[in-house]
Amino acid sequence: MTRVVIVVCMLALSTRAGADSKAEAKQHLDRATQLHKDGNLADSLDELKTAYALDPQPQLLFAMGQIHVQLGECPQAIVYYERFLATKPAADPAAVTREAIETCKTNPPPAIQTRPAPAAPDSPAPPPAKPVPAIAVSRTTARAPWYADYVGDGLVAGGVVAGVVGVVFYRGAHADRDDADRANDYQVFSSLVDRAHSKQTTALAFGIGAAGLVAAGVVRFVLHDEPEVTVVAGTGASGASLVWSGRF
Repeated sequence: MTRVVIVVCMLALSTRAGADSKAEAKQHLDRATQLHKDGNLADSLDELKTAYALDPQPQLLFAMGQIHVQLGECPQAIVYYERFLATKPAADPAAVTREAIETCKTNPPPAIQTRPAPAAPDSPAPPPAKPVPAIAVSRTTARAPWYADYVGDGLVAGGVVAGVVGVVFYRGAHADRDDADRANDYQVFSSLVDRAHSKQTTALAFGIGAAGLVAAGVVRFVLHDEPEVTVVAGTGASGASLVWSGRF
């Protein structure tokens, strides 16, 4: 019983540490989003790398590849694209990623100016660039599956094992009781009855423990704050583009 309490405490500490990492990762992701809006691509990339180190979500690999493309660094972008493909994403984002890799290899887009250059005095404003419509645009929402929560999986698995052990003891108790009813000797009868009672008590203890572990696992699955990232990807004049949002 003491070992069970220690294991439960260790699982609780692990869960708290994971929650803290996700919260810190979200702060870095928010800063990366704002820096990207401000045109500060290099610092935005650094924030994304920090967020990924704290909470390695596959979609961040794609985002880091996109920023490398915008910085004119296609070889580095391909590395992150291939790492994203190695996570086996859904069909749509995988297709967009492969198209971005092909674009980097065959027709690398020019780097995007991270900050606008100051206009010369008394110089006419340059004509606006002709917009190029994006093509092959796809949208997908990636959500971590419930079974990826290893803490919840461990609790449920422990509950199932405890339940199986409880059933084994319960059936053993019934078998001993049946043997006692057929016994002709009083001492044998008494011994079998005592053993049946002991097994019933053990079965009850395992049953209670199993119910508690499974219930804790279910609560973990329900309350678990799953990461959700919305990816809007497509290709155009400057290569593939990405907009991401969500909760971590």
